[in-house]
Amino acid sequence: MTKKNLQFVLPLLFIALVIFNSACKKDPEAEEELIVSPESYDKAGMLTNIANNYIIPAYSTYKVETESLKDLASTFVTTPTIQNLENLRSQWQIGLLTWQEVAFLEFGPAEGISLRGQTNVYPTDTAVINDNIAVGTFNLQLPANFSAKGFQALDFLLYRPGYSNLELVNFYSNNSGAKNYLLAAATELFDNANYVLGQWQSSYSTSFINNNESNSQGSSVSNILNSLSLHYESFVRKGKIGLPAGAFNGFSQAPMPDHTEAFYSGSSLPYAIREMQAISKYIKGYSYEGNTNSEGLDDYLIYLSAQYNGEDLSTFVENQINTIINNLNGLNDPLSNEVLVNSQEVSDVYQSMQMLVPSIKVEMTSALGVLITYQDSDGD
Repeated sequence: MTKKNLQFVLPLLFIALVIFNSACKKDPEAEEELIVSPESYDKAGMLTNIANNYIIPAYSTYKVETESLKDLASTFVTTPTIQNLENLRSQWQIGLLTWQEVAFLEFGPAEGISLRGQTNVYPTDTAVINDNIAVGTFNLQLPANFSAKGFQALDFLLYRPGYSNLELVNFYSNNSGAKNYLLAAATELFDNANYVLGQWQSSYSTSFINNNESNSQGSSVSNILNSLSLHYESFVRKGKIGLPAGAFNGFSQAPMPDHTEAFYSGSSLPYAIREMQAISKYIKGYSYEGNTNSEGLDDYLIYLSAQYNGEDLSTFVENQINTIINNLNGLNDPLSNEVLVNSQEVSDVYQSMQMLVPSIKVEMTSALGVLITYQDSDGD
């Protein structure tokens, strides 16, 4: 090689070495990003807190309330009086409020028996209810009866339109088929609550806590987020407010008042508010009983420095839930009337609920490396 060529090649070799050296050096920020990953968080601690301090106590309370509902239903069908009817109605309301605190836990034992589908489908199918009562024989376990049982069937049975309290008492006094159906619906709510709680207490909580190696499909973190996202999107945002408001009623967008929860009793908003409050506690890792705060999904997001629109994702979610609760408190019951006379305000509440969907379904799942495994047809 000539001297001239050597003078040309040496600078090129030097540049190549510099580039190679730079490529081999570790990027401190990239290294930090690898360390702070979804897999490095103490998920076992978070899952232990969620299982032992929220899920099991919540199901325990739900079991107690449904047992009281069953017992009061038995008292009423044995002795139909106005006082026993009022006692039963009051306990039905308590039971439905407590249901809101476990409704979004549709995974594991609850998913195995389709607990949500067996518990709170609305609008309830009054034609099927009346046919079952008239025939006198029925199987509430059949999927065809899912819309004719649970809390919403009891809503119809306890608040039958066109009946005064005395007329309703007389109706049950003279109708053994109606009494049997009422008691069967209340009893099944307890049986299902008892089963799901028993599964959590006997073995499922251990497998739930131990299923923390990754956040892949089927893991506990994936189950938590998928069930929460699906329930909020389809059964809270859409079911409780969007459908009655007419947001999903085709081109007309006409309100559908008969699609409100607890349509016959005329009190829907307390259940929507209670559910949003429960979702907030669940995300933030609060204990079901008392006000003890420990590891929750919010801490997981903070650990990962998850952001949304320039602020902490956990803060955005908390603030948006509070906004939704405040907006719901600004509406009036019966919601079936509110969607007709105050439609714009109800629509505004729905829009505030819609804003929470992408932060849970897209941002939270992305930050935690969770894949959404359910399908929806109405978009985000």
